[in-house]
Amino acid sequence: MKAKFVPLFFAALATFIAIPHSARTQDAAAAEESLVAGGLTFKFAKPWERLPSNSPMRAGELKYDHADEAMTDVTVVLYYFGAGDGGGVEANMQRWIGQFEGTPAVERETAEVASREIHYLSAKGTYLDSMPGAAPFAGPKTPKADYMMLGAVIEDEKGSVFLKMTGPAKSVEAVKAAFKKLAESPFAK
Repeated sequence: MKAKFVPLFFAALATFIAIPHSARTQDAAAAEESLVAGGLTFKFAKPWERLPSNSPMRAGELKYDHADEAMTDVTVVLYYFGAGDGGGVEANMQRWIGQFEGTPAVERETAEVASREIHYLSAKGTYLDSMPGAAPFAGPKTPKADYMMLGAVIEDEKGSVFLKMTGPAKSVEAVKAAFKKLAESPFAK
């Protein structure tokens, strides 16, 4: 019995090694999921995980599952309100900055991707968090020091899509590139 197993094992191993890397990476691409917000389709894969959305204002929610146990998993929320709703770029940027105590450290960037502008905001400081499930401007706020927010506004003819992530600065900073990749995924080739 053992003699038959060894050749079968090596045959299987040789087959795996012989499969081109591109074929194995196609399997990984097959695990890609999508989330539609307005007229845009956002593509994502592990370590992003889809979460159930608890609000009709939210087009979707994704959690970034950090492999590093020292990091806090962070969530990005995608908002879509319809054509002409949700406010403009500047109004949203100012509202997001206003969710911090005092004057947070702010960085802004506009990226052109496939002839589309994506407006990014990064803010760091003491975030004034609402109670879970509460509207952003309702009720008392809990100050959370050393927090960071990443935001993106993507203007589209069917209505703007807004992405927002908040969490401990170290954890959010670690996924900044993944956040941008997600925001730009509707335009990736």
